[in-house]
Amino acid sequence: MNIFNKAILLPVLLLVLMAGCSKAETSEGVQTINAQGIQDVIAKNKGKVVLVNFWATWCPPCRAEIPELIKLRKKFSDDDLVIIGVSVDQDSDDVNEFMLKGAGFNYPVYFAGDDVGSAFRIQSIPRSMIYDPAGQRVFDKEGSYPGEMFERYTNKMLKDR
Repeated sequence: MNIFNKAILLPVLLLVLMAGCSKAETSEGVQTINAQGIQDVIAKNKGKVVLVNFWATWCPPCRAEIPELIKLRKKFSDDDLVIIGVSVDQDSDDVNEFMLKGAGFNYPVYFAGDDVGSAFRIQSIPRSMIYDPAGQRVFDKEGSYPGEMFERYTNKMLKDR
């Protein structure tokens, strides 16, 4: 390759890399999910245990529960357990900022659409719902819970499937 081609190739590669970086930096962040979207996730994952965790960045018990859910997610395969976090913050920017600070989520996190609160009757957070492999809700509680409790529930449902 002659020097002229190298001289043109280098700036082109730099532009491609910079475009990729700026796209990542300006990405839209956390996606919004509506009530039907949550129902679709549950339905799509029949045969697995699905844990839906409603939380907010400003909620200390919610923030304390996140590391427990991260540990729980590490203990099960993708074929056995699906966890989704649904933020009920007022502004998706708060969630994006929280995520950028390195919360370390190893499961998908969404921003709740306008209909989620009423559809799931969210009155207090954190709130966790567990669906068995048949897609039936078997746990629906407000408050923070230790990961070991979710682990026991998950193991029992997987054993019974």
